[in-house]
Amino acid sequence: MTDEWSAYCDQQNQITAPTSMLKPIMTGQNGRSALDRLRNAALNDRIEELEERLAKERDVIPGMITTGTVTLVYAPSGAGKTVWILGNLFQSIRNNLIKGSDVIYFNEDDGARGALQKAKLGKRHGMTMVTLANSNDPYLRNTNQALDLLNAIREEGEADGKIVICDTLKKFVGVMNKGEMRDVLHVFREFAAAGGTVVLLGHCNKHRSMDGRLIFEGVGDLKADVDNMFGLDPLNDKFAFHQELLVINEKDRSQISFEGGFKYKQTSETVGYEESVDSVEFMSPDDISDMKAKQSAQIRIGKAIAKYEDEYIFLSSAMKAHKLYSQTDLFDMLNDSEVNPNGCTKKMLRSCMELLKVNNLKLERKGAHGKKYYRWIPM
Repeated sequence: MTDEWSAYCDQQNQITAPTSMLKPIMTGQNGRSALDRLRNAALNDRIEELEERLAKERDVIPGMITTGTVTLVYAPSGAGKTVWILGNLFQSIRNNLIKGSDVIYFNEDDGARGALQKAKLGKRHGMTMVTLANSNDPYLRNTNQALDLLNAIREEGEADGKIVICDTLKKFVGVMNKGEMRDVLHVFREFAAAGGTVVLLGHCNKHRSMDGRLIFEGVGDLKADVDNMFGLDPLNDKFAFHQELLVINEKDRSQISFEGGFKYKQTSETVGYEESVDSVEFMSPDDISDMKAKQSAQIRIGKAIAKYEDEYIFLSSAMKAHKLYSQTDLFDMLNDSEVNPNGCTKKMLRSCMELLKVNNLKLERKGAHGKKYYRWIPM
């Protein structure tokens, strides 16, 4: 028999072996039938246990994340996900909503300086801050070993009440790999089912959707596998004193869906990292209304740029600051090939202007008949 034929036969035996072994595996556990095992695994006799666990449910972040859940929070790179989660955790610890000793924070998105900075803050609040690359445990050096440890904590009955932060998700799993994602989420779901809490921090795609919205960087199946999914949409640029984050509620299993936003002082020459973290706060309903209007403006501008890029560039370059232009003025400028080298048409320009009203284009009326004039407002 050739080596190739032996290898082929071995392969076939491996394929068929599980089928022949299925019956003893299913029916041989403690002499019980498969149906008995299924009934024994049912929740019918554990209702009091589950009710007791739900009675102990408490806020991790008020009104947004509760214990016993798996939550994904995503935002663009640099928006302040870590500042946001640390600020909220520290406040919940100070307000006695959670215990610092229950928080396990995997910081896998930092260099040495950032890791040290956050470790000091975590220690001050009693948290367990872990950076796997710097772990002094030889069996806790990578994310697979970290997942094995979470499984062991659950099996030892220690998951109840623990809050695990994974910063960031893509360091634990290939976010575009459905198989890997399913396996890792199974670990987190089992941990939550045992009374633990898991918060996963994720990223957005670099570019927004055609209508200006955030796009989560990862497989779509993830949304079905978590309890809550929130986006943090930054509405200020990096040079503003405060960063404002509007919460996009994509999935929320709470009875009352969270709607709101946060703001914090951005780290700068005058604002240190600790001050930035301590400044995280919920925004008022009036502030949220303003933020939604700002987000709506961003979305409309995003649509205009995506659908009418040439027309948007034409308006932004042809309209001088502080000067008023009638629609006729703008249409006449289309005939100048130097001003309109891309051949924008009246129809396309009119559609672009419609999207930009109240945003980049401020409408003013002049004269007895209220003729329309436009002023370009940079945003």
